[in-house]
Amino acid sequence: MQQITRHRGGYKMRGYPKHIATKQDFDNLLAMPDHKDRALKDLKKLQAIDDAKVVKVVSGSAETDNLVTEEIDNPNPAWKQKGYKDKKALDDLVTATEVAIDGK
Repeated sequence: MQQITRHRGGYKMRGYPKHIATKQDFDNLLAMPDHKDRALKDLKKLQAIDDAKVVKVVSGSAETDNLVTEEIDNPNPAWKQKGYKDKKALDDLVTATEVAIDGK
C-alpha cells in the first residue's frame, strides 16, 4: 500500500502507487532509483496498448440485431489520457529510459 508521509520540505511517497494517472507521475517515478525499473515496465505496458481505432455505432441497436458500426480513429487513446503529446513522445521516453538504465 502506498503511504505518503510528511517530512522536512514537503511530502514523500513510500512504495509504488497503485495507479499512475499522468505523465508527471511517470516522470517522478523514473527519477526515483527504487521505482525506475517498474515505472519503465508500466510505460512499456502503456506503449503496447493498441487503441488507435475504436468502433462507433452509426445506427440501430443491439437488441434488434440491426446494428451498423464503423471503425474510427480513437479521439482519446491511453497515451493521450496520461498527458503525452503523441505516441512518438511516449516511444522516445521509453527508448531514452532503456538506454539510461542499460548504460549504467
